Amino acid sequence: MFVGRNGQGKTNILEAIGYLSTLASHRVGGAQALIGDTHDEATIFGTLSHQSRDVTIGLTLKRRGSSAATVSGNTAKVSEVPRWVSAVLFAPEDSAIVRGEPGFRRAFLDHLVISGSPSMAAVYQDFDRVLKQRNSLLKSLRKTGPRADLSTLDVWDESFISLSAEIVDQRMEHLAAILPLVNSNYATIASGDEVQATYLPKGYLLPSDRAERSKIKTAVIDALARHRTEEIDRGMSLIGPQRDDLELLISQRPARSHASQGETWSLALSLRLATAAWLKQERPSGDPIIMLDDVFAELDAKRRGHLVEMISGYEQILITSAVEEDVPQALRGQVFDVANGVVTPR
Repeated sequence: MFVGRNGQGKTNILEAIGYLSTLASHRVGGAQALIGDTHDEATIFGTLSHQSRDVTIGLTLKRRGSSAATVSGNTAKVSEVPRWVSAVLFAPEDSAIVRGEPGFRRAFLDHLVISGSPSMAAVYQDFDRVLKQRNSLLKSLRKTGPRADLSTLDVWDESFISLSAEIVDQRMEHLAAILPLVNSNYATIASGDEVQATYLPKGYLLPSDRAERSKIKTAVIDALARHRTEEIDRGMSLIGPQRDDLELLISQRPARSHASQGETWSLALSLRLATAAWLKQERPSGDPIIMLDDVFAELDAKRRGHLVEMISGYEQILITSAVEEDVPQALRGQVFDVANGVVTPR
């Protein structure tokens, strides 16, 4: 347990571990925001132990140029890092998954996908690169006008379509896998009410909630053809996983607009708990690291009790709190004080 006043660096510890597991922060978008204002890079090192094996992971985020990674001292691709780290982070920001903008739900799905299928980290990196190139080209075509040569756009579209279909397919597959666990958790925490989750593509239609990847590709191809003129006019990609959403329903009502504060937290906890339970079943490394970032201050006594009961069986739990007494006694183990970025064991 890490204890200290706000702003001392407690969250950074959990954020670093979370970044190793998903190559993303739960607080900000992009790696640049994680690098100190007076520094050109930030480095994360961690040693992970599973059974009799230890693996040391190193990841350096750079303000300019590409990030770099090592595994047990050997140079590795950055996209390989999540293969070695399995972690689930609970944070106050999780309420935004339920009631926030679509970007929060996309981030949840993408963290879920990479956590469950670490090889997808490379696919997301490729997609981000292709999306940036495609958007840059669309802006250029907007300036060129009606006589623009579209052959280069056709080339980028091939990669964009293939990567988009793979991401959408994996999002839907992983969502379907955890949904029964989400419902089980929600029934325990909130005493009933069915949770439904539906993937919402923007600008294209899927034949079913769990479509074949070839059908997803066809849907994206058709949508790009219909929206090509509009995309060029606006100079940006209007179709694809970067714009999709996830609809969450509680008792067939949209959670984003109808969920109370208690229901919001119950659903957010259920989504994280389902992710952890599913990873425990599916990942060969077994239990994910459970990380709770000052969440007990947000929960009433009932939800605190349910959370304690449902995570107490995990092998490693890391907790941050500004007030030590907020953490239930059952979860208090080794305590570390955090002040001005310095961690001191008691």
